Amino acid sequence: MRIQKRICCFVGFSLLLCLCFAQTPLLADGEEDFAEFIAALEKLPKKEFTNILIEEVRDYLYRYPEAKDADKMHLKIATIYSNKGDELRSFLTHMEILYLYPHSDVVTTAKDRLRSLIIREKKFRPLKERIDTLLNPTASDSTLEEATYAFIRDLYDLNFQPVAGLLTETCDRFLEHYPKSAHAESVLYWKAQLLARDKRPRKALAAFMKLTYLFKNGLYVTASKLKMAELFTEKLDMHQNAILTLEEFLLEHPDDPQAPQAQFRMAQILEKKKKTYLEAINAYTAVAERYPKSLEAVPALFDAARLYEEKFKEYDQAIRVYSQIVRDFPDDLKAPLALAEAARIYEKRLKDELNAANTYFKIYGSYPKSDIAAQSLFAAAEINEKKLNDPEKALMYYRMVVDEYPESKVASKASKRIEKLTKELGQE
Repeated sequence: MRIQKRICCFVGFSLLLCLCFAQTPLLADGEEDFAEFIAALEKLPKKEFTNILIEEVRDYLYRYPEAKDADKMHLKIATIYSNKGDELRSFLTHMEILYLYPHSDVVTTAKDRLRSLIIREKKFRPLKERIDTLLNPTASDSTLEEATYAFIRDLYDLNFQPVAGLLTETCDRFLEHYPKSAHAESVLYWKAQLLARDKRPRKALAAFMKLTYLFKNGLYVTASKLKMAELFTEKLDMHQNAILTLEEFLLEHPDDPQAPQAQFRMAQILEKKKKTYLEAINAYTAVAERYPKSLEAVPALFDAARLYEEKFKEYDQAIRVYSQIVRDFPDDLKAPLALAEAARIYEKRLKDELNAANTYFKIYGSYPKSDIAAQSLFAAAEINEKKLNDPEKALMYYRMVVDEYPESKVASKASKRIEKLTKELGQE
């Protein structure tokens, strides 16, 4: 009987202990000691130890992200930045509090400080119109990982240039804390874009390259390769590297929606950076051959024709390409302009007035509603009058200008020519 009583007492005492511990949050090993260390560090001269204090509080948050006072520690860092007058870091750190601790008492303080900062400081004026949305992100009970990801995503989408460089540090912390996160690829891509915005092309290039190696089948591989090519050629003068990157892109992703853009960009680099004009022409024409339905097809053929004319004086080839545009893309808005370019070459370069007049008239005949139809018809009339000595045809064309395009800029000129030619031909 005594043994049973002792057992009952022991069990009861054990349950009591469990209840007591259940009501007291368990501290991670060293958490309390670390917090006491930070408290002691705060008592030292603030000016001399400010940066050290920031580093140690960040280390505390890294070691104990779920600490019961994590929100207050985070606010401590934000307060230090505010006191230092570091508005950008203060802004980012206070914003981070809204995402990481949406139900904390410190959120009110963070919001008040952010509102004051945005209204007071000139550099934050672009954010004034979005202040209410900015200070009230969608709160959730998600994990710290998801909350940090949401913070990076929203601040990246904000596209606020002054914080681009600092936001890369948050990206680094995320990738360090959560290397296997499902969001790692997105965060690395955003980091690369932010580095590019912050005018750090080499670091941006390295980040884009890293993404193409670590996430070979990821969502951002093709976009990253295009950005790499852009950085190679525009920021680092490494034009051959840009071309090789684009060639690799086209080899690996020939059917990608951005493939026409990659082909077109390669042609531009060959022309404007490498000055290899024949290669550029081949690259431009390849756009239309491989991707005839792309937005780049017609502009690429225009550029090929321009190079034939300007760099090689091969006027017949230029006309051939302009004619190809009209033949293959008759409904394109630039088709009338292609005919106009061909007519100009006939008239100015080859001195072939007959073909020039016929081509100008073709613009009117094929595209009567085009913006250049009236001007083209007038040009055909002028050539017939002044170069081909065919006043009857010229008169007919001038009358067509007046009758069909009375509001055009050339209508009044055509009227004067009609009056003159009518007298000369005795048709009054």
